[in-house]
Formats: sequence, structure tokens, C-alpha cells
Amino acid sequence: MLRSVFMGSPEFAVAGLEVVRERTDLQAVYTQPDKPRGRGNKVVPTPVKARALEMGLPVHEPKRIRDEEVVAQLRAYAPDVILVVAYAKLIPPVILEMPRFGCINVHPSLLPRYRGAIPLLAAVMNGDPTTGVCTFFMDEGYDTGDLILKRETPLGPDETGEELSKRLSLVGADLLRETIAQLEAGSFARVKQSAEAEGGYTKPLKKEDFFIDWNWPAERIRNFVRALAHDPGASTVLNGNPMKLGRVSAVEGSGAPGTVLGSVRGKGLEVACGDGALRIEQVKPPGKGWMDAWSWLQGAAVQPGQLFTGPA
Repeated sequence: MLRSVFMGSPEFAVAGLEVVRERTDLQAVYTQPDKPRGRGNKVVPTPVKARALEMGLPVHEPKRIRDEEVVAQLRAYAPDVILVVAYAKLIPPVILEMPRFGCINVHPSLLPRYRGAIPLLAAVMNGDPTTGVCTFFMDEGYDTGDLILKRETPLGPDETGEELSKRLSLVGADLLRETIAQLEAGSFARVKQSAEAEGGYTKPLKKEDFFIDWNWPAERIRNFVRALAHDPGASTVLNGNPMKLGRVSAVEGSGAPGTVLGSVRGKGLEVACGDGALRIEQVKPPGKGWMDAWSWLQGAAVQPGQLFTGPA
């Protein structure tokens, strides 16, 4: 059984952690430090830390993975392989070269498509009909290492980023299980990637990036909203009040981008886009939880001709 170290942080990585615990001699888990989250800024552990502690595993939360004491600690664990799932830290060469099998990453896209920070969301935002997961040997580049395994899967036209993340986490865990088996058998592949990143390098989203640009075509906005539903949520502003949209659908209609065209009983609010229109079906008003748009409209002063905008 291979000696391993696992590195990961979000919920997406938990299924992979469970596979690594099951299929290897797991020495320790590395994750991002605890951070304030949610209302009240309560400090909470990452999902990976929480699950690892339930398993009784040693957990480390270094601020800098390249610090000498962290490198020495990793070397003392003597891993045959370091398995990485959404760790969100750049791993330096001294660690990449440490294990016998190096560091292997589970990536939620079909590399070389969508290298970078948000590959899963990029597939939804771009309306891709398919996506997938791959495992690869990490090198000094950004998602440029040799591929081991790929698994393609259809991407539903209404599937949200939230739903896709849950589904791909399981696909990725299964692919990781198969990758570990191939390492043990010595039968793994190393397939060079092309130099070009298909779809470019995806960058982390900043707060201002969550806002809808109503000049976009309706279908682009629809894909943007479903990519971000429901956490963190796509943002917009109406009557000076910020709010989030959780579900929209494309409809016929035209007008100045962002203009309220009217409402449809029992369904929601229709708004003009740069091309076409959208029906807003689910919203999160300021200080409230998610609710269907028609219910929200019963108490909201929204009239035709009013304008949805970006941040002030």
C-alpha cells in the first residue's frame, strides 16, 4: 500500500480524501487555515479539515507550504505520493520532487481546457455541453503536467455550478481510486499536454466579478447565473439595493438592457438583456434567504421600466 499525504480544502475534495484514506497508507492531511465565514464571521475549519479530524488523521494548516519547517515535516512523512484536490496553493519544486511518484492533482476539467482557478465554473459559464475530470502529474507550471487519466461527462443545460461540483467530486474520487490502482500496478500513463490552454487560464473571481452585465445576451447571463447558483450567487442592483439571482430562464423580449419588462403571474419577472430577455424565477433579496421571484414580487415595489444595474 502506498504511503501518501493528502492536500485539499473545500467540500469538493472530501470524497477524494475518503478514497485516499481507503486506498493508501495516509500519513497526514494538509489544508487551508481556518477562516472567518458566513454571517458573524465565525471561524470555521475547511470541510477537508473537519472530515480528516473525524477520521482521526493528523491535520496541518500551514500559511506557507514552501516554508522550511513544512518541507521538513513533509519529508519526515516519507510519502510515496502526494495527492492534491483543490488545495489552492502553488506547490514548490522541492515538494513536487519529494515523493517517488511526485504530486498528483485531480482537476475538474478536461485539460488542457480551462487551466487555472475556476475550471468547473468556466464550463458552466460558457455553456459547454460536456466537461469532465482528469488526474495529472504536477510540475512547476500551472496545470501543465503530464496527464494520467481523463473522464468526460455530459453537462446538463440547466445544471448549476453547485450541482456540477457535487457530481464531479464523486467522478474525481472514482478517477483518483483508479489512478492509485495504476500507480500500485506500475501501469500508469504519462501523456504530454499541448502547450496552449484551451479556453485560456481561468482566474479567481473577485467580488465585483459576481455582478451581472445586462448588456450580455440572455443565454450568456443565464449560464452565468446557473454557474454561481446558489453560492456565492450572481449579483445585481435594483432601486439601489443589491440582490442575488438563483434561477433564470431565457424568454422572448427586448428593450434597453436591464429594463424590467413586466411580470408573469406565478412565475416571475422579465428583464431585457443585450440580446433577448430573461425571466427571473428565484431571488435572494437583501437580508433574506432564497425565495421564488413571484412571492418576492408580492411585497416588492417593482414596476415596468425600472432598471437592473451593476454595482454602484
